[in-house]
Amino acid sequence: MVVSRQVPCVIDAGLLSSERAVQHMHADAAQRALLAEQMLGIVAHDLRNPLLAIKMATEILARQPQDARTCQLLEHITHSAERAERLVADLLDYRQVRVGRGIVIQPVVADLQLAVAHCVDELRLAYPHANLLHLCLGQGRVAFDPDRFCQLIGNLVSNALAYGNSQAPVTVTSQVGVDRASIVVHNQGTPIVQEHLNDLFEPMIRGHGCNLAQRSVGLGLFIVRQIARAHQGEVTVQSSWRDGTAFTFSFPRC
Repeated sequence: MVVSRQVPCVIDAGLLSSERAVQHMHADAAQRALLAEQMLGIVAHDLRNPLLAIKMATEILARQPQDARTCQLLEHITHSAERAERLVADLLDYRQVRVGRGIVIQPVVADLQLAVAHCVDELRLAYPHANLLHLCLGQGRVAFDPDRFCQLIGNLVSNALAYGNSQAPVTVTSQVGVDRASIVVHNQGTPIVQEHLNDLFEPMIRGHGCNLAQRSVGLGLFIVRQIARAHQGEVTVQSSWRDGTAFTFSFPRC
């Protein structure tokens, strides 16, 4: 008769302790990340009121007779406040995505070319020293969210100005096709390194060689992708020394 013997299971106390320590570290990191996102939302939300007050005050002052120097300072204050508002909007959108709510859009059927032209005109005011061009290809009415489109174009243009050749124009091309529509933002300058292309649309990612005056928190392209997805579309990028850098947002025309 063969007698089987059970081998006692020996638990490595050191290994168990290490696993528990790792679990605690992960839990603490998750808790800190959650707290940071909550604080981010609170701060971004609370910043909107003082920014609105700054803009209103500058508008009131601008209505009164001012010397050239004061007018220039008021213009700088207005542009800085508008840029801060865009950053706050990106932060609030990021928090919405992180908590699982996603980007909210309110599409309307409208003339895409007119909407993009209006957006580019606003950006010319925000970036008075930039050379912004708008090319229209095709005509037609498309279902889209005009405010979100301006946010998307603004983020792409801001990115192009931050990383592109400041002496070359930034071109926004809007095209309406039979089944799809697209918006392309193109700039010349140092191309994006190939291995960085896949990470561009992740949050908190910033490229190198950025114009410090246009420096952001690294959410612009992340928000662009979320807006594209909310429109059932996609955003891609191509970059080379010869052809420059082009971000293309394509979506179904419905």
